[in-house]
Amino acid sequence: MNLVNLKVACFLYNQFTDYDNNYLKFLSRYKSIDLSTIDQVIDLIKWLRSWGCRQFKIEFEDISISSIINWYRVNSLKIPKINNHLIDYNLDKNQDQIIEIFDDLSMREASKKKYRDKTINIRIGPVGTAKTLFALRPNLFSPWDISIYQHFKLDGNGYGYIEYLSKIQKNLKELREESVKSNLDWDNIFTYLNKKHSYYPKLIDEYFWVTITKGCDTAVIEKIFCGKTDLMI
Repeated sequence: MNLVNLKVACFLYNQFTDYDNNYLKFLSRYKSIDLSTIDQVIDLIKWLRSWGCRQFKIEFEDISISSIINWYRVNSLKIPKINNHLIDYNLDKNQDQIIEIFDDLSMREASKKKYRDKTINIRIGPVGTAKTLFALRPNLFSPWDISIYQHFKLDGNGYGYIEYLSKIQKNLKELREESVKSNLDWDNIFTYLNKKHSYYPKLIDEYFWVTITKGCDTAVIEKIFCGKTDLMI
């Protein structure tokens, strides 16, 4: 991945989905998210549904609300501080704590479903958990989806999520070095990428979503657009 590949991916991401708008609308309601309050948890769940989390069924919303509030009550002090940024964060030192809060939320109940003559509990799961952590700490955590973590042969649990964050961190460091060599302002890279948000981990996730989940080859698309748009450096 290089900056041009990332710019192509961000361009395609903007065309494919309005996920950014959904997230920014959610964030605009609160200076910081407090999942001990029912109203904010309800808004979180609505946003998670808009981002494809079908496990949060409307008819079982009381279960989802209770699970998230109880998880937050137990784990709020274990969640890293809001001013932590992934690119310089010590994942090795803090991995046990992140794994613990990830796995705890992932295993909690989101809803139920009928299967034959049985009622089955539906977990919040790894995708819903990653997106919730991203909502809480977007400078540190990243969303992911099943296609992405399976592509990288990662487990859908806290340990796999740490490996995913490590991969994103490595890419961010390499891109920051490239931006210096290209005389691009890393602190203002979101303008270059034409992004409305300003969260570095999500940039890499957008690249993976476009190239893995959607199966687009940004190098091929770069050649198509070269000289025809403002996609190039």
